[in-house]
Amino acid sequence: MNKKKKKDLGYYLTLLLLLVGSLIMILPLYWMVVSSFKGQAELMQMPPTMYPHKLVTTNFTRVLDSIPFIQYYANSLGVTLLSTVVAVFSSCIIGFVFAKYKFKGRNIIFLVILAFVMIPYDTLMIPLYKLMANLKLTNSYFVLTVPYFINIFGIFLMRQFFIDYPNDYLEAAEVDGCGHFRRFFTIVLPMAKPMASALFIYVFMAVYNSFLWPLISVNSNKLFTLPVGIAALYSSRGTQTDLIMAASTMMVVPLMIVFALVQKNFIEGLTIGGIKG
Repeated sequence: MNKKKKKDLGYYLTLLLLLVGSLIMILPLYWMVVSSFKGQAELMQMPPTMYPHKLVTTNFTRVLDSIPFIQYYANSLGVTLLSTVVAVFSSCIIGFVFAKYKFKGRNIIFLVILAFVMIPYDTLMIPLYKLMANLKLTNSYFVLTVPYFINIFGIFLMRQFFIDYPNDYLEAAEVDGCGHFRRFFTIVLPMAKPMASALFIYVFMAVYNSFLWPLISVNSNKLFTLPVGIAALYSSRGTQTDLIMAASTMMVVPLMIVFALVQKNFIEGLTIGGIKG
């Protein structure tokens, strides 16, 4: 009986902690959405209100009138989808090579690649920008996508996944006459779907929310992504907080859609390491 009571107590304490943690994480999102329906005066009011006393629905249309939001939306989605798909695919194929193919200097090369994770990305922006400027590739969609095509963390993640990948499948496919590429695309890649989905969300969020690189690499309004475009709502006349909240609310919609589509595979990818043990 005492063990059962202790178990029940631990269960409810765990639920309570998870509930509190969930509320803390949801609160910023709730505040952003609620604030998008407030006027500027109410947003500046102290103490702040937890819900709009006067519902304002014109903030969203004012955003569309203030900045070319649809153009920025299209730029962000196009750049993010292309960068994410290429990054996930390159991570899968490079990680598979390092995990299953034996060649001279394999471990040393992988450690050198992995060492670049310790270098902050911000410190690489200046030499990367100079390289793109010398190649005359700045101020283009090319410069917004290519730097994200290779993701070192993704290579490491997929390599760790493929290390535990059973060699029996590969050997059986080789006996049946499958070549290297056919084995990868028809056998390896489908089985890597859960981990690839988790990596997809990680890269998608990183590219979609990227601000500094698009800011310094392009100077044409037609090429601005959403984070850079929304920054235009900060002006010398004052910060238009109501419009920023409305624009940010519209901005998170693709992230929620992507997560909803790959949620099952994403959770499976996160837990797959524990299941194997």
